[in-house]
Amino acid sequence: MFDLILKNITQRKLRTGLTVFGIALGIFAVIVMGGMSEHFNITFDRSISLTADKIRVLPEGGFFGASLNGSTVREVRRIPGVADAYGMLQAPLDPESLGFFGGDTVIGIPPEKLGSALKDTKLTQGRLLITGDGYRAVVGSSVAREFNLKIGDEIEIKSKRALRTTSITNTRNFTVVGILEYTGSFFDNSVAVPLDRAQKFYDRGDTVSLILAVPDPSADPEELSKRIALDVEKITTFSPAELKKQIEQSLVVFSLITISAAVLAAIIGGLSVMNTMLMSVSERTKEFGLMKALGAETRDILFMTMGEAAFMGILGGIFGIIGGGALVYYLNNYLASRGTVLFDITPRLLVIAIVFATLLGVLSGTYPAYRAAKMSPMEALRYE
Repeated sequence: MFDLILKNITQRKLRTGLTVFGIALGIFAVIVMGGMSEHFNITFDRSISLTADKIRVLPEGGFFGASLNGSTVREVRRIPGVADAYGMLQAPLDPESLGFFGGDTVIGIPPEKLGSALKDTKLTQGRLLITGDGYRAVVGSSVAREFNLKIGDEIEIKSKRALRTTSITNTRNFTVVGILEYTGSFFDNSVAVPLDRAQKFYDRGDTVSLILAVPDPSADPEELSKRIALDVEKITTFSPAELKKQIEQSLVVFSLITISAAVLAAIIGGLSVMNTMLMSVSERTKEFGLMKALGAETRDILFMTMGEAAFMGILGGIFGIIGGGALVYYLNNYLASRGTVLFDITPRLLVIAIVFATLLGVLSGTYPAYRAAKMSPMEALRYE
């Protein structure tokens, strides 16, 4: 039966080629858009895992609300069940070059707390920040690649301040003393500097963007998060579980947006399969009648016609994966030289793409197959 399916497909090369191309285009979109969605899922998961043992304390209005300061850090640290707490200041490395997906980030952190914040992350070169470091920095792997940095090099950090109707841009060079290994998280695009130097450079006094609270080993992070929120004024807390849930909800919306366009393109490819198979059934009416007259059963006709549609779906899926994978590879190489990566092609995405392409072919071929299978031999043989 397979050789008959292959023969029928190859007899109409142009039509088959256009149909396969239609499906391949849809799967190409699934791979590219799905690869972006997978990348953000992986990045968020890895970023959370690095600080999964900590409670995040934010200003009541979020990052854009009132600022936290050193006294807030001390209040959090005094809460029973909190083993440690420290503030972090976050700002863009270059406010003038922020892209749609953000950019490199400066993280001001007490030098002795950097190891705690990064958990088990190792260095490829140099050392972490230490107490007494002045204008020193530990950079993520993507930042190091983007600016071609090594130990002893300097990285320029910019700040932008509004002044009446104009703005002033200040710059300061920090000496690189450490380069982090690749983590697949937001830390890859970070530049960690001593908190006091960051506050001075950005003219932020003793304010911080967020506070990380480390629970005692015996403390329940969920209960401790609620206790901090009750005991400290004008703050919002997120336990590790709460933060993960919020991010997952946001990623679901993002995934739906990115995948919808790709699925629509794939469905259009499926319609082209249905159109091709309907034309094929119409042209081969006498052939089906002859096959039935010679003893072929309804299920044989059904299997053959749906097999042709499924085979075209699989071919389209393979070519779509190859094309999408090639584009993603070159885009990632191009973006990596600029310090970022936007796509991840995972085994899960490949399985989804090929199964979707096959199902698309099968479903699109169901109606044409049904039309072919229900023909009576006598009517089919008389068909002109």
